[in-house]
Amino acid sequence: MRLADKVQDWLDHIEWDDKISLDEENQTSSLAFTYSIKDQSFKVWIETDEAHDYFKIYIYAPFNALPKKLTECAVLFNHINTISYRGALSLVDEKGAIRWRHVIDFEGTDPSVATIHNAFNGGADLLENWFDEITEVALTKTTAQQIIDQLEAASESESSEEAVPDFI
Repeated sequence: MRLADKVQDWLDHIEWDDKISLDEENQTSSLAFTYSIKDQSFKVWIETDEAHDYFKIYIYAPFNALPKKLTECAVLFNHINTISYRGALSLVDEKGAIRWRHVIDFEGTDPSVATIHNAFNGGADLLENWFDEITEVALTKTTAQQIIDQLEAASESESSEEAVPDFI
């Protein structure tokens, strides 16, 4: 199973002892492990589907959004997803499970260890960079719009500092 073998090559490359679970009959494989982001244990799932040439990676937050914050999280995640170019954040269910997901279709191509490494790092980096905002919206009274407004104000402040002066 070429995709599963490539995931194992990635594990060997980063010197982790984890082993992939193979399902030869269904031509799938899976791997689960925890990964620390901001001193929190995120659950990572990697799956391959050899019949469709899909590599799938999921990273689950160690907490769920409060039930009354699901809509706010969806608004924040939509904002993040529009400026991110790898994977997508979403709410998995009505219980508020928060997940980043990325799927790569390797049909007609050869996967590389670097591609798998980049996919994993893309999700880990996104969750690390947005951890405070996600946590604040998911678990406090702060709204997604408040976070977006703060980010836009900071961006405007930075761009005005870099602006060309009107006169010398």
